[in-house]
Amino acid sequence: MESVSSRRKGQNPTQVQQGVNGPSNNGAFSGSMDDWAISPAQTVQDVTGHHSSSDTSSVAAPVSAPTSNQLELPPLPEVLPVVDNYFRNYNAIIPIFDETAFMRMLLDFFAQTTKRSIVPWAAINVVLAISYRVLEGRGSDDSELARCLQNVRSVMSELMVQGKDLIGLQVLLGMVILFLGSSDFQLAIVLTGSVVRLAQSLRLNSKEALEGLTGAEKAHRTSLFWLSYIYDREMSQRSQSPYHQLDSDTDMDLPDPSPQTNLGIITSSIDSIRFNYLRIKARLAYIHGKVYNLLYSPRSKTLTQAQKNKTIIRIEEMLAEWVQEIPTELHTAEGIRLRLSPATSDLMMNLWFHHAECRIKVRSIFTFEDSWVNRVKLYLTPSVVDVGDGVDGVVRRGDIPPLPSGWNDCVRYARVCLELLLKRKPTEYILWLHTCGSFSCLVLLIVNLIEHPDQALITDDRQLLDNCFLIFEGMSKHLPKEPYWTMLAMAHELDEKAMELAKRKSLAAGPCETGDFLMSPSTAWAILDDIEFEKAGSYAL
Repeated sequence: MESVSSRRKGQNPTQVQQGVNGPSNNGAFSGSMDDWAISPAQTVQDVTGHHSSSDTSSVAAPVSAPTSNQLELPPLPEVLPVVDNYFRNYNAIIPIFDETAFMRMLLDFFAQTTKRSIVPWAAINVVLAISYRVLEGRGSDDSELARCLQNVRSVMSELMVQGKDLIGLQVLLGMVILFLGSSDFQLAIVLTGSVVRLAQSLRLNSKEALEGLTGAEKAHRTSLFWLSYIYDREMSQRSQSPYHQLDSDTDMDLPDPSPQTNLGIITSSIDSIRFNYLRIKARLAYIHGKVYNLLYSPRSKTLTQAQKNKTIIRIEEMLAEWVQEIPTELHTAEGIRLRLSPATSDLMMNLWFHHAECRIKVRSIFTFEDSWVNRVKLYLTPSVVDVGDGVDGVVRRGDIPPLPSGWNDCVRYARVCLELLLKRKPTEYILWLHTCGSFSCLVLLIVNLIEHPDQALITDDRQLLDNCFLIFEGMSKHLPKEPYWTMLAMAHELDEKAMELAKRKSLAAGPCETGDFLMSPSTAWAILDDIEFEKAGSYAL
């Protein structure tokens, strides 16, 4: 399954997530799909990223670079609100650009009618694209988004080869963010390598290079370094390829928990919660590196099982320490929904998904790994779980490996991730960011119901799964049959087994009150439909 998904090629990125004031789309990718605004023509290009290479063959056919008199943009009155949305709701937390410098560059660009520069033009297009796709949630078929992405891609090669300043790095970082949530994931891999090399050539990885700079300049360079570090590690774990920025090659301090500039800071709208999101992301990126070293590096093949177990325990300790730095009010989907804007909630969802994937992967229960898939399939065999007439239907422990240590924590965080996914309508951008993680969380929750059909949260989990299946079924229609349709079919079979076991457990416990009756939403709706039908019949009589 893993090797199949890693070889899938996609054609265009997909839709983005909703923004602060509601959904919007970033139309630089392609297609639209019913409620998801996803193109049925699209296929996954390395959504999981497994074993993918950094080959530039996925960068699509080169587009001729425009001349200075071809650097067109929408009118300034149309551009300014979009740019303002970006700086208010995205750049404040993911600080790619300095707002003052960018606005000066923007106004200078529009003041020029001739001799316009390509790099500022590309930077403006990137900001517009992020606002359209990430904040507004626009889909691939959006013409404004498509135009912005086409513009940036037309100068991408020049930026990768000739970029020697911060603005070039900033544009490339913005492109990584855009293509990370798209079917052009391979392109994000290529761009990330260029970002890290450029950051190193600009000495962003050195504290010595900060000497003599103003406080604002130091803060901005530091933020850019950590953003390049973060996306380098995220891409490494997702693609199972080496990261470029080694910890031994930098002496930069982590972002300050309470920076004077407020860059990277998340605040609550209803209480005094305030924490540095950029710092939290940087710490998690460091752990990503440890996960890569354990699972995918050449050295990992030489580790003994005892050494691997010791490393896993240490990684889980680091993750536990990391969780403690996040305010407890933001440990639940409901707490996040109440306190944060939609755009900031999406960033928190991204954070919790990456955290959950670290835990899941080190325990080898990632849904796109063959060993875990093979174990899960055992639940579908009568030798492990027999639900035939007159059979108790309990799991036969002797015929299946035990669940790994840390299972309960993995389930708990998988539950949080799925609840966050359901708190708002997913967009193309969210789909491409979290497809693999959300599938893994779904299967984890079902397996937990099979193993523990009488656990305390079974009613809540049942409703959560019913709602998730509605989303996954809509999502899978626009993904390749392999591996996604196969995975969804397996999940449905597992879910049927889980429901049967729960029913048997309930019957074995004896008669129950109506208020205690376990009922899924789908069953409830069927009963309500019958009631309405009977009412209609009585009225007719």
